Amino acid sequence: MTTTEPTSVPAAAPGDLHWFDGFLLKVVVPAEATGGQLSVCEQRHPVGYGSPVHVHEREDQTLVVLEGAITAWSDPSGNATERTLGPGDSVFLPRGVPHAFRVDAEDTRLLEINTPGGFEKFHIDAGEPADEERLPDPAPPDLDKLMRVAADYGCQVLGPPPG
Repeated sequence: MTTTEPTSVPAAAPGDLHWFDGFLLKVVVPAEATGGQLSVCEQRHPVGYGSPVHVHEREDQTLVVLEGAITAWSDPSGNATERTLGPGDSVFLPRGVPHAFRVDAEDTRLLEINTPGGFEKFHIDAGEPADEERLPDPAPPDLDKLMRVAADYGCQVLGPPPG
């Protein structure tokens, strides 16, 4: 289903906050609000966080740095590149291309935009509801759960963060 009507989405409610893989995720625009065309999540990360190298089969992903800094890594056709991004910068990560990112500054906030939408449900299913808007307490990731749930959403975890 696609939508042709403007859609407003109320501000995120407490139930829209989730702890996932050591960071805080806020679902800003769920896929249901756009007829599945896109979803938008805000992420708040601790410095030093690194996403595993992974590849999406179903969606393109765009990361927009709101605050802080990240280094984005991607490997199209065996030609790995890194880009350092600060506030206002973005990176487009097409489906089928292995990618990852590392958080380089305290208080880093990102927008994650997925087209089509729906990938926000991966974060929800592999994470846990957050009882307050803060970073989760440090804990080792549950890699078995992460990889199992990722497969359900057409995402393959290929390895640890680069470097």
